Amino acid sequence: MRSGFDAQGPLARLSREFDVFGPLSGSTEPWLTAELDQHAAAVRDSIASGGASLTLRSLTSYLRGFVDGCRERGWHSTSAEYDWETVRLLAICRLAKESGFVR
Repeated sequence: MRSGFDAQGPLARLSREFDVFGPLSGSTEPWLTAELDQHAAAVRDSIASGGASLTLRSLTSYLRGFVDGCRERGWHSTSAEYDWETVRLLAICRLAKESGFVR
């Protein structure tokens, strides 16, 4: 098991849930790949602007803050489309997988 891997943490749970309907591995449409790349870069920049590096802890903290903000705004995804929040969550999950924080 890779150092820092968390099989039960929020990133792992979310990644498992999103892997059911989201494109976390394998090929995706080019437009969605570009969107995920842009969101992932924004997440990395946000974490770095707070003086942290991308770690399991910093990404989990970002995820919690993001989800809290979504809840405060009353967001829930009921659409078949990829809304902004869903794409951001997919990007967070993809970052977690690419960084080896989840499987």
